[in-house]
Amino acid sequence: MEVSKANSPQVQQMQATKRATEAKQSEQRAAAQAKADAPQPKEESKPRPNVNGQGQTIGTRLSVTA
Repeated sequence: MEVSKANSPQVQQMQATKRATEAKQSEQRAAAQAKADAPQPKEESKPRPNVNGQGQTIGTRLSVTA
């Protein structure tokens, strides 16, 4: 019976801790990737009003029902 090939409980515990840490990190990376891939809500930019030389705003829609 060779003692040198037997894993000590301390080594097994360290390996289990390392596997748990790696699993957590991979879950965090997957969550971060999913968050980055999510579509971002687009802000609709309003067009700037056109102002002529006299300071009047032009090019806007007016309701002309009378």
